Amino acid sequence: MLLHELSPALVKRALAIYLEHAWPRSGVSQTRPNLERIERAASNAELLAAFDRPRQDADGPTCARYTLRLGNERYPFMKFVVQEYLVGREVFFSVDTHDDLDVREDNPDYDAWLELKRHNRELKQRIEDAWAQAGLPTHRDLLRIARELAKVECEGLKRARILVVDDEQDVCRGLGTLLEARGYEVELAYDGRQVLERIERDPLPDLIVLDYSMPEYNGEEVLDALRAQARTRRLPVLLATASSIHREDLPQATAFLHKPYPREVLFPLIARMLQSGRE
Repeated sequence: MLLHELSPALVKRALAIYLEHAWPRSGVSQTRPNLERIERAASNAELLAAFDRPRQDADGPTCARYTLRLGNERYPFMKFVVQEYLVGREVFFSVDTHDDLDVREDNPDYDAWLELKRHNRELKQRIEDAWAQAGLPTHRDLLRIARELAKVECEGLKRARILVVDDEQDVCRGLGTLLEARGYEVELAYDGRQVLERIERDPLPDLIVLDYSMPEYNGEEVLDALRAQARTRRLPVLLATASSIHREDLPQATAFLHKPYPREVLFPLIARMLQSGRE
């Protein structure tokens, strides 16, 4: 859905579905987020002014990202997100579980934390499925658009293998589809454990596009594992994240992108990283 086609009515419908799943019990309704400002909005400008918009660090083209912290009955930091991604001016709704706190295995609450994260991921999936069933724009639409773009954005074959890693499976498949259209050989992984299992096999990928927030080892843990092995110590890794971390926080990464990013920024960066890796 194009940004200018977005209406307050559509966003309010998406919010109602979110609240229906995240705050289902009427007995705790008093703890629900206050959406009076959203309800009063009569235009897109008024509506989006009620959202947070993270600072953009990129010098080139960027994608818009609007967030609203709504939480759920068990966790207060989950967010409703309206954002462009890969495709300029196309907007999608998504849920950011925002549960990437660094809780280590030696923490006495570690098992409870893992269970909460599982709950948040399942809730996210239920909300996004309900949005799709209601005809609202989700990452399923991003995948569909990527497949259409791939038909016209074809390039010649390139001698490079890219591993794309993202637990947002429709995003991962969409990006993989666009990279394949540009001639790359592409493999997909949806969590950190799959990455660590994949790098035990030959041939190694020439580059990894790695999401930071993932189940089964996050991006930092995957990076540490890669840099600890001689065979993957110099493997180029492009780390992508919507979290409030920056390049200097993770020097193990070869390059860094804040999500969401446009493909006009991503693809030249990948080409430069591959070229640098051959020199």
